[in-house]
Amino acid sequence: MADKQIKTLCLLGCGNLGGAILDSLLNASQDEPLFTNFIACVRSQQSEEKLAGRFSTHQDRLTINRGDNVKAVREADVTILGVDPSDIEKVLSQNGLQEALGDKLLISIAAGWTRQKLEETIYGSQTTEENKVGRAWVVRTLPNIAAQVSQSLTAIEVSEPSPPERYLQITTAIFERIGRAVQIDPKLMNATTAVGGSTPAFFAIICDAMIDAAVAVGVPRDLAHTMIFQSMQGTATMLQSGIHPSILRDQGTSPEGCTIGGVMVLEEAGVRGHVGRALREAVTLARLMETETHVNDTRR
Repeated sequence: MADKQIKTLCLLGCGNLGGAILDSLLNASQDEPLFTNFIACVRSQQSEEKLAGRFSTHQDRLTINRGDNVKAVREADVTILGVDPSDIEKVLSQNGLQEALGDKLLISIAAGWTRQKLEETIYGSQTTEENKVGRAWVVRTLPNIAAQVSQSLTAIEVSEPSPPERYLQITTAIFERIGRAVQIDPKLMNATTAVGGSTPAFFAIICDAMIDAAVAVGVPRDLAHTMIFQSMQGTATMLQSGIHPSILRDQGTSPEGCTIGGVMVLEEAGVRGHVGRALREAVTLARLMETETHVNDTRR
């Protein structure tokens, strides 16, 4: 059914990431809309009222559903699974959901849930070439928190049996509306959980430390915010243009200058090694998330 006309998107769970995706799609140019209708599934009246207020100008295209996930999925052509990871098993095990998903695209944005685990929860077994007929096409993705400002890095897992090309195109198009999307091999998903998902928190800590230091030497905090954030954005833009990080560093340092003095402090403190260690630790925990319920409680 991948060649049928696709009109309706269901967001099964509409928190921060789901809301960001919905916002980008609803407010995109109407010249070439990906979807004409949207269904947002929520659990509480508070969430329902919050979404209704946020998207009050889109009532003609958006239906907010509370209490009947199966009906919403049945009416949709594509579903994004955005519920809390701890609730996924309960949501996917609802009576009638398996049938409602038949031959449709199910996009997961849940960390720690592999495609195999999602398929086993819905059908009791992993999807193969032999049993794929009539099942949902599950695509696992990992956006990051920057989706809230349409600057996400989203990894899209491409695994076998591969979904119809049309479904991969739709998935990529959705996440390109909130930043950049890359297709990767399943073996890279755990690393990407950290490389794409954990790094915004790392950058935020570095920025916060620089702001405090700027205040310590006399810069007003609001001005320090402006300076540090703009400097970070400018640096990211230069790096994305293709300049290598080491070349950018060399261009900013001169003999006996203030920048090289600061760089030497970072090197003497082993900052490079500690940053690398932090990222490797995040990857380690991402791998454990697939086997341990409470990974941070079980580390030795």
